[in-house]
Amino acid sequence: MHYLKKRFSLIELNVFIPAILFIAVIILCLTIYPQDTSQYINEIHHFLTWEMGGVFLVMTFLVVLCCLWLAFSRYGDILLGQSGEKPDFSLLTWLGLIFTSGTGGSLLYLASVEWIWIIQQPPFGATAGSAQAARWASAYGMFHWGPSAWAWYLICAVPIGWFMHVKKTNSLKVSDLCRGCLGARADGFCGHCVNFFYMFGLLGGAVTSLALGTPMISAVFCHVFHLDPAGQFINVMVIFIWTLVPLFILFFGLKKGVAWASNWNIRADILMLLAILICGPTAFILNQSIDGLGLMLQNFVAMSLSTDAIGRSGFPQMWTVFYFSWWVVYAIPFGLFIARISKGRTIRQLIVCGTLAGSLGCMVFYMVLANFGLSLQTTHVIDFVPILNEQGRGVVVSRLLEQLPASQVFLVAFGAIALISYITGHCTVGYALGFATQKRADSESEPAFWNVAFWLIMTGIVAITLYLLDAQSLQPLQTVSILAGLPLCGVVFILLKSFLTQLAAEEKTARDE
Repeated sequence: MHYLKKRFSLIELNVFIPAILFIAVIILCLTIYPQDTSQYINEIHHFLTWEMGGVFLVMTFLVVLCCLWLAFSRYGDILLGQSGEKPDFSLLTWLGLIFTSGTGGSLLYLASVEWIWIIQQPPFGATAGSAQAARWASAYGMFHWGPSAWAWYLICAVPIGWFMHVKKTNSLKVSDLCRGCLGARADGFCGHCVNFFYMFGLLGGAVTSLALGTPMISAVFCHVFHLDPAGQFINVMVIFIWTLVPLFILFFGLKKGVAWASNWNIRADILMLLAILICGPTAFILNQSIDGLGLMLQNFVAMSLSTDAIGRSGFPQMWTVFYFSWWVVYAIPFGLFIARISKGRTIRQLIVCGTLAGSLGCMVFYMVLANFGLSLQTTHVIDFVPILNEQGRGVVVSRLLEQLPASQVFLVAFGAIALISYITGHCTVGYALGFATQKRADSESEPAFWNVAFWLIMTGIVAITLYLLDAQSLQPLQTVSILAGLPLCGVVFILLKSFLTQLAAEEKTARDE
């Protein structure tokens, strides 16, 4: 009893308990009233994407501009640490940790499949299945995972890094980080709301990743090992592995565990992409990558702010708004992790290097995987549209990799790397959940292992329970996480305002002295 009391004395119950209650309510609603709950969630989601979608687009564009301003203003020279303090990680390890923290197996899955959806319902009035639709399909994936996505993570990493490494804060609760703007309200109702929305979005986002990745990984392994794709065993095993392996990695800590896993993940990614590039239609992949990148850069502002209010194709709502709201949900937790590993770097280094490492890393996946698929589609080697619509996204990945020599090797490697990528991303989630629910945390400490273990196991139990009750029940939960995106936009800007307010106050004090 004394042991439990000692452990729970470290926990911020005002954050911990509401998060547990939220999970319980969601499970009960989806279990007892699955159809009604899904209907209400979808109606709210439709309202947010169609009526409020423009807010996400404008906010994201403003965040990109804020990152540029921070990087190239006088604030860019501020060191995230004490004078003369050296970085904890080498440059390559640091960049690798940034990339793997903000991505996961969803990147592999969407890079392989997303272009098929876009080519059927292309933006800007392009004809479905046309050459122009294929060009947009090549460009949009790079756009969605490009600078706009990473701007959300980095705009949070900068203030959190400053509070963590310069001010040496002893609390990483979001409400405490926003104290410079909220003042005494950080301890009251406003602070509780900020913490709740953060946990609400993060827990929903974690299950969103499970919802996106589990079917794809399961389908690949079912294809390789001739298992029944309709069975639940393989899905449960994937979630089980996804839950327990991050615990093993986090047990060894940030430097020995997470950094080691990240380095090997990056090596595996590079080897697989190089192998596909060499064994696939190399010239087409390279040429179309250049074409897609040019199309994205040429139309970046239009792609960022397009709502298609007149044409009402639904493309921006279905894709860009979804992606941007998803990035918002992960902005603070991924920003917290990036801040933790960025001691000894300047704000300019963090924003510029983080944007390049994250954006270019993600773009390479789309350049290779999406353009490999587009090559097969446009040369009529295989038509992926009916495969996706009739057999599902997991089968698409299998059929895509079957076109390569030694396809079984590629299939096993792809499934394993996707699982590893999800695992490294899930480590970041566990890290953020642990810090968010502890009373005290600083730049030198790590969250209590049992606390991280509790949240990761809880997430896995929720996913497995819902999967066993109804394999489709993860989909409305995927939508739930996006609902937190709108209030979290406000939280991110409160965090930024808090940072700038305290920074200005310190500069004024220094001038007066």
